[in-house]
Amino acid sequence: MIPEFNSLSEKIARLAALAHALRQENADLRLQMTSLSNDKEALSRRMDEAQRRVAALLEKLPELLPEQESEMAEEKAG
Repeated sequence: MIPEFNSLSEKIARLAALAHALRQENADLRLQMTSLSNDKEALSRRMDEAQRRVAALLEKLPELLPEQESEMAEEKAG
C-alpha cells in the first residue's frame, strides 16, 4: 500500500510542477502578446503618418500639362 501512496505522491508532485510551469509560460506569453500588440500599434501609427506625408507630397507636385504627358508616353514607348 505504501508504494502506491509514494507513486501517487510523485504523480501529484509532477502534476503540480507542470501546472506551475504552465502558469509561468502563460504569464510570459501574455507579456509577449502585450509587447507585440504595442509594437503593432506603433508601427500602424508610423505607417499612417508616412501615408499622410506621401499624400501631402503628392498634392504639392505640379500637375503635368497634356504635352508633357504625351512626351512621357513617347519616352516610355521607345
